[in-house]
Amino acid sequence: MATIFKGFSTVNKVKAPYTLTDMALVKQDLLNEFNTRKGERVMRPNFGSIIWDLLMNPDDSFTTDEIKLDIERIIAKESRVQLVDITLFSSDHSVRAEIELNYIILNSAETLFVEFNREQQV
Repeated sequence: MATIFKGFSTVNKVKAPYTLTDMALVKQDLLNEFNTRKGERVMRPNFGSIIWDLLMNPDDSFTTDEIKLDIERIIAKESRVQLVDITLFSSDHSVRAEIELNYIILNSAETLFVEFNREQQV
């Protein structure tokens, strides 16, 4: 199958090639936004996630709803995927999100695992 999406990332790479394609590229783009605190990027105040700011909040339905809304907001910005489902697991100031995605053009499904932990805050 021909490459549909092509880009690059230096995350977890010490030397070239930095090229990422298709699902790996989309996944890295999403992880970049989830791992950035909202408002942290210069000239891009809407880029990033508010989940890092919610880790110390009580584990209640309000916080859970805010986390799900933020995940939905980030996924909605990414036109290459469609959100299928979100499952959250929380414990001691950490949240693990299992996000089921459908890669639209690739017609492929995958679960994206994202962990937000107070000890590894960005």
